[in-house]
Amino acid sequence: MTQKELREQNRAAVIRAAQGRFLAQSIDKTTIAEIAEDADLTPMSVYRYFGSKQAIAVAVANHLLDAYLAEHSARCEAARTGAPENGYETFSRILGAYIDTYEAHPEYIRFLQDMAFYALREQLTESVRYMCFSRPVATGPARGARARHGGRLRPPRPRS
Repeated sequence: MTQKELREQNRAAVIRAAQGRFLAQSIDKTTIAEIAEDADLTPMSVYRYFGSKQAIAVAVANHLLDAYLAEHSARCEAARTGAPENGYETFSRILGAYIDTYEAHPEYIRFLQDMAFYALREQLTESVRYMCFSRPVATGPARGARARHGGRLRPPRPRS
């Protein structure tokens, strides 16, 4: 196994371990030591791969959001009948898929709510811009942090 493959494997192990802990006991109650133990790594290795608990939380949020959106999209497509839809039928299909996905994985929504509060408290607003619903939605080409990072969360900036 190459160094790059080992790094990716270890990063994935940290994300899985952190996700399990965050979903079970919240971000605040989870320690780096617990994540490291669950990932079968040392706390120093976890810091080497991510730098901070905040960066791990952002990585887990990206991972869960990707999984949630992929499942939601698959449910939307599975509900498509092939017949032309009017706006109401399209809206109903998408909303039904959202509700079905939420009912199948309420822990995703609970984590994203936990992450929103954590992000505000830890001043990660630049990293979790997608959670700021009070801002107007851009209608033109993608701009800012989401455009530069493919619509994903950015890792947090170091505090000064």
